[in-house]
Amino acid sequence: MIDPIARCPTWLIDRIRDSGDSISFYRYMDLVLNDHENGFYSTGRLKIGKHGDFCTSPSLGSDFARLLAIQVVDWLNDLEKSGIGYELLSLVEIGPGEGTLSRDLILAIGEISPTLINKIEIVLVELNSGMRERQKKVVNKLVGVNCRWCCIEDLIASPVTGVIIANEVLDAFPVERLVFTENKVFRQGVSLRKKNDEYYLEFVDLMPTPSIERFLKDSNCLLNIEFPPKNICNRWVTEWHCDLPNWFEKMSNILINGSLLVVDYAMESRRYYNAMRNEGTLISYRNQEASPNLLKDAGLCDLTAHLCIESTINYALTNGWKFMGETRQGQALLALGLSGFLYSLQNTSFDDLPAALNRREVLLRLVDPMGLGDFRWLAFQKDNNDGLILGKRFLEEPIS
Repeated sequence: MIDPIARCPTWLIDRIRDSGDSISFYRYMDLVLNDHENGFYSTGRLKIGKHGDFCTSPSLGSDFARLLAIQVVDWLNDLEKSGIGYELLSLVEIGPGEGTLSRDLILAIGEISPTLINKIEIVLVELNSGMRERQKKVVNKLVGVNCRWCCIEDLIASPVTGVIIANEVLDAFPVERLVFTENKVFRQGVSLRKKNDEYYLEFVDLMPTPSIERFLKDSNCLLNIEFPPKNICNRWVTEWHCDLPNWFEKMSNILINGSLLVVDYAMESRRYYNAMRNEGTLISYRNQEASPNLLKDAGLCDLTAHLCIESTINYALTNGWKFMGETRQGQALLALGLSGFLYSLQNTSFDDLPAALNRREVLLRLVDPMGLGDFRWLAFQKDNNDGLILGKRFLEEPIS
């Protein structure tokens, strides 16, 4: 049955026709997000913040960066004291969004450890030119800071020592959608259907690729659960982040020594691949509203899928990373001193009360277990010297 709100835009009609009238969902997601001329990200159409399509932790204010900077400074100081040779320590942000996190991190590092500023560079890795131009307007305002934009291939050619941060990046990677029906598995695809001289998008079943078959074969080792789970419904749908192994390999190749912090939507495999979760985790965002309709307004919405924690860790381990630990964002920020930020608001004067109340609301949103506080922090270490010890303050007991 045709979904009347899943009209296909003209530019996407041509892309699908060029591929034989059907494409994989992976290809569809890549096109609607990253197509050079029409993708949601590449055109700069994405707006982040209270008045945009969705909020991220950095978009709510500088307190997220100020707390994260405490852990980043620890890692940078550990690297400096280790005796590892380097020209500059690098703070690399993958997918920097509006550039506010990089800017606020540098400002916070300057407050916490001023001597570090002349010893570090900030490296922004951004695929889409539209977002890169917006980031430059934010980050280039920093004075006396080494800052550069480059691609992953440039960093692989000249690897660095330092800290890599990927905040809300991996959830936007295109995913394979798998459809289990009548004891068979199919690769979900997207096809064109014409009615009354208009083209619409609809899901179709495609044959699984060899890589999907390997994922299914390796699923018990990757997920530590029975997969697919028992008692699934007919046409049970789920996702696979097929690009993660290659991404962790690339991250391993750009870092000589240091740490990688992934902050993102994520859940354990037993919750991710649950019989009751019969439509997976994918969701569409536009203008602060979430929708399960993944084909509506193609190219005008963000599409995002949770990570599976077990498979993410496994992909990192098999590509040269050591797992440092993981926790929820709320616990991490409390361990880094968020309660102290809240306590300091008690001394607010009456004139500053509106700003203090707004800041209090932001701090509570960052740790809200029903929202941003449920994000997962997964930390990994790269050590080519086999003796590097990096602190894990974000995993410690919360500071009261």
